[in-house]
Amino acid sequence: MKIKDLDLGLGLAAAPIAGVSDLAFRLLARRNGADLVFTEMISSTSLTRNPGLNARHIMTDDEERPVAAQIFGADPDEMARAASILSEKGFDLIDINIGCPVRKVIRSGAGSALLRDIRQAWKVIHAVVHATHLPVTVKTRSGWDQESLCAVDLALAAEDAGAAALTLHPRTKSQAFCGRSDWEIIRKVKASLKIPVIGNGDIKVPEDGERMFRETHCDGIMIGRAAMGNPWIFSSLRSLLLYGKADPRPDPETIKQTLLMHLKMEVELKGGKGVPYMRKFAGWYSRGLPGSAEFRNRIHRVEHDEEFRRLVKEYFDSVKNRIWADRAAP
Repeated sequence: MKIKDLDLGLGLAAAPIAGVSDLAFRLLARRNGADLVFTEMISSTSLTRNPGLNARHIMTDDEERPVAAQIFGADPDEMARAASILSEKGFDLIDINIGCPVRKVIRSGAGSALLRDIRQAWKVIHAVVHATHLPVTVKTRSGWDQESLCAVDLALAAEDAGAAALTLHPRTKSQAFCGRSDWEIIRKVKASLKIPVIGNGDIKVPEDGERMFRETHCDGIMIGRAAMGNPWIFSSLRSLLLYGKADPRPDPETIKQTLLMHLKMEVELKGGKGVPYMRKFAGWYSRGLPGSAEFRNRIHRVEHDEEFRRLVKEYFDSVKNRIWADRAAP
């Protein structure tokens, strides 16, 4: 997949997720097969009025490139100023969020609120496109609710305003993250546009990604929640697409070492806040493994990285030993 002159390989993207998609998460996604990564959603108001408050969110590293900065806002001039700031920070794309269902974002007229005002959405996209030398993309939803599906109209407006690609999460604002995403809407949007379309929603295992490509003819796949604690989903999907067979889940030792690396990166990035931040990730990395509930209960009480490391090593070594014992049993 290409977005203008940017070659994105198979088009496997790690979604922008609030409280998750920081630099460490993005680096791990890139190291494990993602072709494109996105920052957490950044407020254009906050960025333009006090850029220092967003220093952590706009921190980049050459290893993670190509990387996109996602911004949200409803004022075209303010969004243009935000794009101009980000254009000088080492990003490869600027992405506009026109889909966030969070109430605070909607009250500001941004996110999903723009699904009810496509003309204003066009103005926002057009302003950002003309404020940066970088390709501008849009991430959106299928509509406000089932009675006002507007994905095709919004996508056509985005293309007309100069967007270089569009990502579609085919749930409505009213659905938020509940119910099933309607991949047929991705197919319709893809058939309507000349620019690349990235599909998003309900990619839980590699086989879902392969099926989305096949059923919707989208150009790329964006994975969100399934990549939390599982950066290997990108390499596994890549293997399925290229060789017809998905890679198996990593062994407990690989998961342990990746979690410890993730912890090290977060402590370096966030200092004392790194350990509390990593508690949720420890739960995600251990999903589906024996004794994971007890491990989560213990790790959620940890305050210091030494104790965190000790519990991680104890737990994953015990899982490894249990698996060996089960294999050796007659």
